[in-house]
Amino acid sequence: MKRFFASCPKGIEETLFAESEHYNFSHREITRGGFSFKSEINSALNFLLETRVASRVYQEIGSFIFEREKNLYEAAKEIPWQKIMNHDQTLRISCLISNDIRGVFRNSHHLSLVLKDAIVDTFRDNGGERPSIDTRDGDYHFLLRIEPNGKKGFKGIILLDLAGFPLHQRGYREFGHQAPMKENLAAALVLNTSWDKEIPLSDPFCGSGTLLIEAAMIKYNIPPMYLPLKEAQKGYPYFAFQIHEWFKRDESAQKVFKHLTSELIAKAENGIQKATQACFMGNDTSKDALSMLSKSWKRLGLPQKALRLNMKNAIQVAPEFEGPGVVITNPPYGVRLEEPDEGLKSLYHNFGENLKNNWKGTKAYIVSQDPVLRKSISLRTEKRFVFWNGPLECRLLTYDLF
Repeated sequence: MKRFFASCPKGIEETLFAESEHYNFSHREITRGGFSFKSEINSALNFLLETRVASRVYQEIGSFIFEREKNLYEAAKEIPWQKIMNHDQTLRISCLISNDIRGVFRNSHHLSLVLKDAIVDTFRDNGGERPSIDTRDGDYHFLLRIEPNGKKGFKGIILLDLAGFPLHQRGYREFGHQAPMKENLAAALVLNTSWDKEIPLSDPFCGSGTLLIEAAMIKYNIPPMYLPLKEAQKGYPYFAFQIHEWFKRDESAQKVFKHLTSELIAKAENGIQKATQACFMGNDTSKDALSMLSKSWKRLGLPQKALRLNMKNAIQVAPEFEGPGVVITNPPYGVRLEEPDEGLKSLYHNFGENLKNNWKGTKAYIVSQDPVLRKSISLRTEKRFVFWNGPLECRLLTYDLF
């Protein structure tokens, strides 16, 4: 068994940990920003292709103890780099230093350069050509984690990114589009609601539809890597591990990947075909945002009959479906200021009034990062879930609308 680490947005660790319970992992341990585990490589690949919450999945390839920064170079050279990669492959390196020892080292970029020197010098010392650096799209993406080692020294852990790209990049968005919330965070928030896949889900501030699309993928059993898997099935090496030396030597892993690719694509297509009725409602005042939502929906092959779109003000929009439902939404919040804009406070207040008056019998979940705007909603909060959207500390607020 090998050691792995799955990262995620801060505050979502428990959700990611719960997601991993269905896999044959051992020694699972939650840490800040993710969880570590031991597994056979085939189970780890399965998790990589199905996780909705993880940002990246890494395989640990080596670790060492060192006392001073200058010892890092020699310790890293002890790792058999020529067995891990070839000289004609490219690499990129990032470094993450534990917060409680961050001031001990010059900076993370410098430590990345030290590790880079250790790798290329290992090739040179053994009479071979050195691999090249590609800081944007290297064949191998190594992460160097520096942690305290008890009362003395430090521990360096070198991890290999198996996918080679952030797993929130599902492939359904137009190139260059920047959503206010990453796809894996949106999926995690949906999983932290009481939404049952059989009841309607509405987003009155849907924007380009991240929350609705991730919920639809959950409902129809579409794996988050559905579109990348379809590219891989055509023979395109979409995932970094497909060109890693260990994978090319491991026939069992290749067979498992081929089987998983076919199985997950078939599962998604079967789920889409079984869609029978409209159950998602998106509303926004931006025509362009709704257009992006429609294009993403279509790119995934999601059933058009399952989605209803409106272009109304959220303080006026009413439920499209009869019976109980769930609202989950991320209202605009602008730039964080000492005192939010009066227009925003009015928007939040009026939206709360709309929920209270017109959405009775619904459970509402509202994303908020500003305490003043939260108070403007003027509804009793049943529950708060704390998470981070990038550098912003946010809340997922729960309201029961009687």
